[in-house]
Amino acid sequence: MKILLNELTATPWHTRELKEIAEKLQTNTSAGLSEKEAQSRLEEIGLNELEEKKGRSPFKIFISQFNDFMIWILIAAALISGVIIREITDAIVILVILIINSALGFIQEYRAEKALQALKELAAPTAQVVRNNTESQISAKLVVPGDIIKLTAGDLAPADCRIITETNLQADEAILTGESLPVEKTTVTLKRENMPVGDRVNMLFSGTTIVKGRCSAVVIATGKYSEIGKIASLVQEKEEQTPLQKELKTVGAR
Repeated sequence: MKILLNELTATPWHTRELKEIAEKLQTNTSAGLSEKEAQSRLEEIGLNELEEKKGRSPFKIFISQFNDFMIWILIAAALISGVIIREITDAIVILVILIINSALGFIQEYRAEKALQALKELAAPTAQVVRNNTESQISAKLVVPGDIIKLTAGDLAPADCRIITETNLQADEAILTGESLPVEKTTVTLKRENMPVGDRVNMLFSGTTIVKGRCSAVVIATGKYSEIGKIASLVQEKEEQTPLQKELKTVGAR
């Protein structure tokens, strides 16, 4: 299964023939995985859900704005100006700048926390899977790479997957691409590897909605390995600096 983990991120699945995909994922496109194999993969890869760092309260987010050493130097400068030198105006200006900086930092981090929650709400609650040649409904969190799933109009894709069969299939991918119009899907193997997500018309992506038709598909990525999972990771990792923080970092580096 460790080999499979590497395949999840390294393989351009939209350029591979279905036979090769089935071999790489060690699955059967008709009968699906066995329950035993599905459980083994679940233990290895983890639940099909977005990874989330421990949430912070608004108070903790605000307090974290004062973790920078240079910020404390400015606070000390404000106290010296106001208490010792008696330059009240300078002290007030410094404190106002610090308050504005903290407010901006708080807003940015708070929005990032909310954005992650919004992404989690896009997850499909259940999935129609084929295992041991039997179709059943399971929690979407239990879906693993190699699972064969069935989707119809109104369903949310529970994971990233390559389409096996389709009938008049269209999907709304606005959450990933911003494209407001539904995308017509196909089973045709594509040639170009470095292709934008929106152009991979033989794929379906976690959190997107089937607006027309039906299909069967093989799951190629779940949780943090999916396209929406990568976005969630970026939302949590990227720390946008305020203008003051950028300036202080520049000054501190001199």
